[in-house]
Amino acid sequence: MQPLTESQIRHSFINCSKGEAQRLNLPAGLSAWEWSAEIFLGWIDPKSPQRGYAVIETEDGPRGIVLAKTERRGSGAAQMCQFCMTLHPGSGVSLYSAARPSARTGQHNTLGTYLCADLRCSDYTLGRRRPAGIRQMEETMTLEDRRERTLEKARGFVARLQHEA
Repeated sequence: MQPLTESQIRHSFINCSKGEAQRLNLPAGLSAWEWSAEIFLGWIDPKSPQRGYAVIETEDGPRGIVLAKTERRGSGAAQMCQFCMTLHPGSGVSLYSAARPSARTGQHNTLGTYLCADLRCSDYTLGRRRPAGIRQMEETMTLEDRRERTLEKARGFVARLQHEA
């Protein structure tokens, strides 16, 4: 991922107002971030753990999205992240929804997907983290192919989000 400034990150958001983008909490240590080690920038709001953010490089430049995390209820069975394809115990994956950029207030026009609860898909894809208690399936893809798959799935979500329902 190419390095981004705070201003570039804030201006990249497509599904919130400019004011909301200016007020959102960026990850700590952004100036020392190891950008080349990221597939996309994903983080949980430290002051509001039910909100997450992702900034994804696209052909049209970086696109940031605000995500709302839904509390998990149910069996706790293993789930797979739809970006990085990592299998997690039930608490390791959350349903995230994002408002469509064109949605008017009160319309609740959203798109959802299951993602790593901590939004650290880059770490799971590149093997820097492993979910506890789950034996991962053996992948035959190269590390670069896995990186590209994760990026393409994230880009696909942004493209679907921007497309009119």
